[in-house]
Amino acid sequence: MMQVQNTILDILEQEQIEPSEPASAMCKKIMANHAGRVQAFLYYGSSLRAMNDPAKMLDFYVIVDSYVKTHRNPVRALLNYLIPPAVYYLENENKDGSISNCKYSIISLRAFEAKCTQKAILSMVWGRFSQPCVLLFPHNPKIRRRIQIARSNAIRHVAAMTHPLVASPISATEFWARGFMESYKTELRPEKSDSRSEEIVTRYQDRYNDLMQALYGRPNDQDIYTLPAVSKWQALRCKWMWMSRRILGKPTAAIRILNSAATFSGGIDYVLHKLKSHSGVTIGISASQRKHPILWSPVLAWKLYRRGAFK
Repeated sequence: MMQVQNTILDILEQEQIEPSEPASAMCKKIMANHAGRVQAFLYYGSSLRAMNDPAKMLDFYVIVDSYVKTHRNPVRALLNYLIPPAVYYLENENKDGSISNCKYSIISLRAFEAKCTQKAILSMVWGRFSQPCVLLFPHNPKIRRRIQIARSNAIRHVAAMTHPLVASPISATEFWARGFMESYKTELRPEKSDSRSEEIVTRYQDRYNDLMQALYGRPNDQDIYTLPAVSKWQALRCKWMWMSRRILGKPTAAIRILNSAATFSGGIDYVLHKLKSHSGVTIGISASQRKHPILWSPVLAWKLYRRGAFK
């Protein structure tokens, strides 16, 4: 077991890269806004995959040591504890005069570790951070190792929740794409889960081949892996757990979206922008709806659903 973990940790370290100047500057601004509280950043999302595209919004998970000490508002700290992560929006002017914008999500180190384990029901954290991301500005080597071990646990959790669903033998692409598809189905996503999951895996094919080999041994000459047998009960239990995640996950995701919309100025516009960029669906909103997004959320959500913004 330790050998598997160490191999996965090596894979995670090998994918670390230097951030772009705008990303680095944004992290420093976030650290200044939450002085002394930030333990590390996890940089992920489309802006990481297209690092030189200034139009892409930067996405970070900001790992902190304490919600109470991080937030100036005690109500916000409580909401962050009850419904992590808390989401903030920030802009920064770069040296060349261009403006970068970012969405960053605050979660405590303990919560992050807990949500990457097999005890975590919903897959939002362990599904997301089993995928490629970059660990930036860890407070010290101990923090770095704790976060990377948590991500290693997330990867093994995805594998454990995928293995009973698939038929062996199987390719690495089919295996990981199935796992991420199941995870995406638990969220309110504007794009189709199957096409998105396969795209993620094929973009980082070597990574997922290496992870597959670490977990299940070497493939045959056709790069096909033979997995250990699972019982019908294990397969049934796994299917039931994913069904439960879909039932719980979508309402939870809706609450997080509403929480995000009310977090920062222009939050509802950000949510609509993200939906439009993925699905092409857009709706007009009134001044009252922009000012009171939570009050109007049922109406807005219904309009978006009717137009196909959510799958």
